[in-house]
Amino acid sequence: QEEAAACMYATRERLLAVGVTAAMVGALLSRRRVAQGLLALSRLASSAAASPTAPLSGCLYRYKHPSWPAPLQAFESPAAHAHRKYCVYIGGLTDGLLACSYVEALGAALDERGWSLVQPVLSSSYAGFGCSSLQRDADELAQLLRHIADREEGDAEFALVGHSTGCQDAVTLLRTAPPELRCRVRAAVLQAPVSDRESQTVEQDSDGSRGRLLAEAEAKLAAGEGEALLSQKYYGFVPISASRFASLVGRDGPDDLFSSDFTDERLAAKLGHMGLAGQRATAPSHPGLRTLFCFSGGDEYVPPSVDVPLLARRFVAAAGGAENGASALILAGASHNLAKPPRAAGEFVAAVCRTLDEI
Repeated sequence: QEEAAACMYATRERLLAVGVTAAMVGALLSRRRVAQGLLALSRLASSAAASPTAPLSGCLYRYKHPSWPAPLQAFESPAAHAHRKYCVYIGGLTDGLLACSYVEALGAALDERGWSLVQPVLSSSYAGFGCSSLQRDADELAQLLRHIADREEGDAEFALVGHSTGCQDAVTLLRTAPPELRCRVRAAVLQAPVSDRESQTVEQDSDGSRGRLLAEAEAKLAAGEGEALLSQKYYGFVPISASRFASLVGRDGPDDLFSSDFTDERLAAKLGHMGLAGQRATAPSHPGLRTLFCFSGGDEYVPPSVDVPLLARRFVAAAGGAENGASALILAGASHNLAKPPRAAGEFVAAVCRTLDEI
C-alpha cells in the first residue's frame, strides 16, 4: 500500500507539472480499481510529458444570437481565471480548435499576462467554410464579443489573433461590427495574411478546372444563384457555394483583402480601418488599436513573385502607418502555420505578447 501511495503521489506530481488539472487527476484516482487508475495516470503523464506543449485546459460554453436557430460554442482558457482581457483566436479554412501548433504556448503566455484565450467554433469551422462567408464569420464573432462583455457586465477588452483566413475575419469584424464593440478591441495580430486568389497560382491548373469552376461560379452569381453548390468540391472534399468560390478565387471579392497586385489606394480602402485613425472615423471614442501584420518568410501559399518585405510595408502604410499603431514582422523561413522552423512559433508568441504589452 505504501508503494502504491508513493506511486500515486509521484504520478500526480508528474501530471500537475505538465498541466493536467487536479480534477482530472482526482477523477482517475477515484476509480474503483486503483491499479487501473494508476496505469491510466501513468500513460497520461508520459503522453503529456512527451508532448512539446502541455495540454490546454479551459471551459467550453455556448453563445447565441436570438435570431440563430442553434448556438455556437467557444473554448476559453484557462478554466478558472479572474481576467477581464480576452484574446480571440481565429483559425483559417478547415481549422477549428487548436488550429496551429503554437496555440497551447500562446494560451500559457497570455495567461501569465492577464489575458484569457478564447477559441470560437464558427459555422465556417472545419469544412463549413464552403457555405459560409467572411461577413457571417464577423457577425458570429461580434456576438461572441457581446456575450463575453455582457457576462463581465461591460468590463472586458479584446484582442484578435487571426491565422490565414482568420486574418480576413479579423479585418472584416473591425470594419463591420458596431462601434461599441470595436472600441473594446485593442489589438489585432494577423498571422499569415495571405491572398487566397494569389495562392491559387502556386499550384498548376494544368487541366483548367480552376478556371472552369470560376466561370461556373460567376454564371450562377449572374443568375442570382450565389448560394448554389458548384459541381466540384473545394480541396476535393468541401462542398462550396458559387458565392464563396468566387470570393476566394475571383478578383476583388470579400475574401480578396491581401493581394499584392492591388494599388496602394485599393489596399488603403481595404485596410485603412486597421489603424487608429481609421477606427476613429466611425468610432470616435476608440481608445487605441494596435495591428501587427505577421508574415511567414517561407510561406508555401505565397507565390515566389510576391515581394513580401515590400508588401509588409504597403500593408502598414495602408493601415495608417506606425503613428496609427500599425507594424509588420517577417518570420524568416517560417511556414504558413509556423510548424517550421522550430523557433518560428516561439518568435510569434513573443511578438503577440509584445503587442499586447504595448496597449
